[in-house]
Amino acid sequence: MYNKEYKEAFINALERKEDSKMQYMSMFNVVEPIEVRIGKDLFDMNMDELDDLFYRLGRKTSRSAVQFFNLIKSYITWAKDNGYSESRLHPIVDTINNEFVEKYLYKEGNQYYTRAQILEAINHLVNPRDKAIVLCLFEGIFGKACSEIINLRYEDIIERDEKYYASLLSDEINLTNRQLEISKELYDLLILTYNTQETWNEKGNKSRVVDGEFIFRKNRVGSNGDIRLTQGLIVAKYMEIIKTAFDDGQLSASRINSSGLMWYANEFMNHDRVLNKEVVAKLVERFDLPTTTVNGTVYPSYTRFRERIDVNYMTRVYGDFKMNF
Repeated sequence: MYNKEYKEAFINALERKEDSKMQYMSMFNVVEPIEVRIGKDLFDMNMDELDDLFYRLGRKTSRSAVQFFNLIKSYITWAKDNGYSESRLHPIVDTINNEFVEKYLYKEGNQYYTRAQILEAINHLVNPRDKAIVLCLFEGIFGKACSEIINLRYEDIIERDEKYYASLLSDEINLTNRQLEISKELYDLLILTYNTQETWNEKGNKSRVVDGEFIFRKNRVGSNGDIRLTQGLIVAKYMEIIKTAFDDGQLSASRINSSGLMWYANEFMNHDRVLNKEVVAKLVERFDLPTTTVNGTVYPSYTRFRERIDVNYMTRVYGDFKMNF
């Protein structure tokens, strides 16, 4: 569990039956990968981040969604009442009922995207920045709290021997860096984004982009002097623009990222069509997925990896394959 000590304190404070405590335990395990990805506990997420979380959970019935979301709300309320959150303001002010959860329910449709579909769909986006964000996510550039996108600078992308690379800051707190080979399409979009001085909004209004060393920059300098985009802007504002262009109301940054993970899995498999440990290791490295350390040796977390792929989708779109890891 993410922030295990808080979660256990909450469960121990419950004056409820044992089966209710198990419901909370299950909920915490389900949301943990998303907390890790964002870099925040549930009680520190704002409504934009919770909005993305609710879509990502993909509950199929109103009853299930109402019950699950209320578990989350109860935990956030407890944390704020006990002063554990950075803000006392509760992000979920509405009553969680069928009307509240309706938009978050999973609807059958094109849940994931191939690379060809991604490249076709981004043609409907006006700004190079928005196109680049989509392709970054698809090729594995994400990081904790979107740090790899936010901190990407012009000098971090290079061309060498007809190949293209990006140096990425995966974790701003621990200053974890990695280098990733990227496609020429993404390289060109990143260069174009850096050199673009104006962007257009959905109403057709033009805004000037501030100058600076970072590729993804704001339209105005923040109160703290920071010119970089924020996670909130990417997850909320720009993902809404991307959803509209894709005509997919359930699209999220995580789903684009998972689409890329499965596309690369298909690319990395040999003719024997086996998703083995070697392939998984390459994917874990590319998408910076969780690992585990045993006796000083780092291994992919196969359980977490399985959570990120949809076998039925991969089989339907890319053909039959076997898993051996």
